[in-house]
Amino acid sequence: MLSFDKFKEHAKRILSIPSHAESGNEELVRYLQAMMHDYGMKTAFQSVSHSLESLSKRQANLIGFVSDPLVDRSTRRGHLFVNPLDVSTGNLPHLWTATQGNPQAPIVNEHGIVGAGAVQGKLDFLCRFFAAIDLVDKRTKNPIYIVGTCASHSGMMGSRFLIESLAVNPKTVHTFAPTGMKTQVRATGQVSYVVDLDSSIRDRDSRGYNRSLTLTAYGLGVDFSTPKNAINAFELLMDLLLQATENGFDFQWSAIEVKNASGTNPDLASAKIALTSFQFEDFKQFLREKIGDEDQARFFRVDFAGITEVSTRFIPSELIEVVLELDHEWKLFVSSLNQNPDNNFIWPESVGSLARIQNTASGKMRVAFELRTLPGLDPSKIDKAWRDSVKRVSEKYSAFHFSIQREYSLPGLDGASVSDERCTNYLSDAGLFHRSGFPVSIHGCGLVENLPKGPNEAVRWSDLEGAIAIYRDLMLRLSQN
Repeated sequence: MLSFDKFKEHAKRILSIPSHAESGNEELVRYLQAMMHDYGMKTAFQSVSHSLESLSKRQANLIGFVSDPLVDRSTRRGHLFVNPLDVSTGNLPHLWTATQGNPQAPIVNEHGIVGAGAVQGKLDFLCRFFAAIDLVDKRTKNPIYIVGTCASHSGMMGSRFLIESLAVNPKTVHTFAPTGMKTQVRATGQVSYVVDLDSSIRDRDSRGYNRSLTLTAYGLGVDFSTPKNAINAFELLMDLLLQATENGFDFQWSAIEVKNASGTNPDLASAKIALTSFQFEDFKQFLREKIGDEDQARFFRVDFAGITEVSTRFIPSELIEVVLELDHEWKLFVSSLNQNPDNNFIWPESVGSLARIQNTASGKMRVAFELRTLPGLDPSKIDKAWRDSVKRVSEKYSAFHFSIQREYSLPGLDGASVSDERCTNYLSDAGLFHRSGFPVSIHGCGLVENLPKGPNEAVRWSDLEGAIAIYRDLMLRLSQN
């Protein structure tokens, strides 16, 4: 049995290695593979190819084998423990106050550790590995597979690849969510949509609107499993600008951008607008009154760009209207899914948000929407209902071309409850394994109250040490039965 001090050393190193969408997780997998070899575990490196532009090509799954590394594709053998290795840190590093603005600079003390991935699965993977070390040199009836996957924030791509490859073919699957080590067999699903908008309306030039500024709103992006903690940057921005129009200000839009981390509300929204020179000073006074006090100033930043170039082109105002109309329809759509709340979950309703906005070209815009669904909802009915909502908007704006596509859909898992504890709404890959015919249970160290995907994500050493002991007992029992 390895000392817990050695666990702490590896934990700090693991959290310091970036494994987000932009970097990929290959560096982390290589480190973990070398660590597992040092402790005598056989491994396999599984490169995961894809064609997503927003995702680094350096994606891989790591498979560790306790006992026989040979996999029988016709007979299910052994037990799979699977964790995501990628992390999401949001778009506002400065909110990571505990780590001086760097999510990949973990801070440790006598109580625990703070850093990106502390609750998202990285350290739970380490707990499972430390638990399995005691079995490496023992004779077992059933192999144990310790697997870390990539791209969980991109539709659980790594888990999909693992299932389709048949690199493992276990009798049971133990997937991850921060449940405080309580076992659950019910899980939420998630679906992501993209609506592309193309306007035939000619945009206006900058004549008359010659003073510009950029207004940025900062929210708090946390996982959909804890919606009460969220601060939606897009809603902050639009509320302020709608107040401006109600106060008689006339402005044009040069650009708008909204960002989120997958499965969270947007934490960053910005708009570049232009006003006439005679309104500019009044608008500055309006902003001072609305966001000048200390409480509001932390949510906004204003950058004055000065004189607008004559060649500047503006987004058609009707395009902004369409986006607001889609956001309104989305809220109605999500509300319609929640006629029968499920009190077996910590949050008893489905949760969704407008997630991202990107200006793809003049008069063109891409708007993404994400939804965390309770199990039991029919995916085909969800899909049809949202497409019908988009169609209603498109019929009101005939000058626009609407194109809707589903980026990915992750099924939920609606098993019989195994305890009186309410289930976490955190997303897992349990539904994917269940759909492929594998018996699945969900458990993991940490809690959603520790705000996974949010700033200052933290976990206590005592919880990690307890998780190792629980996993050790579970794996010993499974390996002998």
